[in-house]
Amino acid sequence: MENNNNMEHQNTSSVKKFMNTVGSLSLILAPLLLIIGWALNYDSLASFFGATFSNPYLTSGKSVPGQEFLATITGPDNGFRFFLLPHYFIYTAMPILIAAVLFLAKILFKKAPWHALVGATLTTIGAVYFIGVLGAYLSLPALASIPIDQANLLLALNAVTAMKGILFVSIILSVLVFVGMVVLGFGFYKSRIIPRWSASLIILGSVIILAAAGTENFMVIGSLLMLIGLLPLSMKMLHADQSEI
Repeated sequence: MENNNNMEHQNTSSVKKFMNTVGSLSLILAPLLLIIGWALNYDSLASFFGATFSNPYLTSGKSVPGQEFLATITGPDNGFRFFLLPHYFIYTAMPILIAAVLFLAKILFKKAPWHALVGATLTTIGAVYFIGVLGAYLSLPALASIPIDQANLLLALNAVTAMKGILFVSIILSVLVFVGMVVLGFGFYKSRIIPRWSASLIILGSVIILAAAGTENFMVIGSLLMLIGLLPLSMKMLHADQSEI
């Protein structure tokens, strides 16, 4: 019986250590993937720093989304370099971000339970819808392979990218990803589990992403601030002893 108890204890300790390692690394990996994904929308530093507030695919009231998508998916590489590749990184980041916020909620819960619960819930819901929106957009290049003329292809693209119905709802709900991060950031600021400058960077980075949604160079800066803010906690938990996990 004692041997069984020892084995169960060892297994529990191993699982806790594994989950702690995965959680700690996710705090770095999620914002890093967002940085890479949004930065890949630019082909040079000059274009990165020269970009202005705009939304290249869904500029409400100023352009027709279908026209933007048509130019992208019928280009020389069918939109791989400046559409598919960047969004693959962001698509990959979202499940990792869910793991990260669950880990943050676990750490925060004892000192700020409501911030932990609300923040993790909002970010998880937002990430699920964010993945759905990205999945829909990433399937659009397949339309270019249909043997129809560009006029009919444009009509199809206008129909599936129009900001209405379930797509509109999903895009609005996807914003909750970073609203939840703001809530978690305030929880950490209040609880002082991490330095207040660190929590402030998490909040500031998330607010910048929310305010500049669709302007990728600003979103890179917001993600970078978030990464810097999460880095101390990630390093702390990676080097934590068994009693702190």
